[in-house]
Amino acid sequence: MKTALINFLKKQSKEMKSKVRSKAMRLAEENCIKYGKKVEDLSLQEWKGLVAMEEEKIVKKTLKYSGVGTILFGFMPWW
Repeated sequence: MKTALINFLKKQSKEMKSKVRSKAMRLAEENCIKYGKKVEDLSLQEWKGLVAMEEEKIVKKTLKYSGVGTILFGFMPWW
């Protein structure tokens, strides 16, 4: 699954990648605040790891809901 996500991200435009990355950074920062840590206290490697995990979650969620939406739209009756 991880290789599929990496391949999916490689095919996307730079604009899309930057949107996913900025959202992942916001979510990672919110999680740090939620768990009582400061972003400044994390090392660069820890921060990159958190952002990468959030990016994976975003892409998985997007693929999951876009697939469900496509299937539901396909079964929608046309009047």
